[in-house]
Amino acid sequence: MGFDPSSNIQDLLMFGEFGGVNPSITDSSTYTFMSPETMKEVFDHEIEGCFLYSRHWNPINKYLSAALAALECSDSALVTASGMAAISSTVLQICGRGDEIISSRTIYGGTYALFKNFLPRLGIKVHFVNMSDTHAIKRAISKRTRLIFCESISNPLMEVADVPKLGKIANKYGIKLVVDNTFSPMIISPLRLGADVVIHSLTKFVNGTSDCVAGCVCSK
Repeated sequence: MGFDPSSNIQDLLMFGEFGGVNPSITDSSTYTFMSPETMKEVFDHEIEGCFLYSRHWNPINKYLSAALAALECSDSALVTASGMAAISSTVLQICGRGDEIISSRTIYGGTYALFKNFLPRLGIKVHFVNMSDTHAIKRAISKRTRLIFCESISNPLMEVADVPKLGKIANKYGIKLVVDNTFSPMIISPLRLGADVVIHSLTKFVNGTSDCVAGCVCSK
């Protein structure tokens, strides 16, 4: 049975099927369609939020996505298998061969490795700059620049990004500001400050107990 895309955020944030404090865990990989018309519509078009295969959506990650969208004040959110999956899928959605990224030089080691070692193999060039140096950022912008990437509070040096200033620069030049907000959920709201996309490694502060690896992308 397909998920009703008309459900509002309040419907999605109800706890469990019977009002339980914790939502039930879904362990099904595949979902049944009660109507052949709905199935045809899913395969001909994409129905927002429809449960077909758990790689796309299932009730528990749809619930989590809705909660994360509410946390970050975004229109929607997508849960991923890790923070690095969230970062890589976001970058590859926005950038292609020949495009460029401006990145903070003080970022998580896994992100730095992705940007430094892997993206150049796909023809994506990354400029690492000091995010507090506005002139350096502007000098690095070219007609091929697609996004500015920073961490709201950097891992592990704890440098704080001036998200409003970066948002104004990105908006002026028509590029996206992508902010990794892993270290500051409920403290900083990057989308309210001018960011276009917010990423989390849910493994860290959102989960908080070191027993889960996950990530998310929050945006329009």
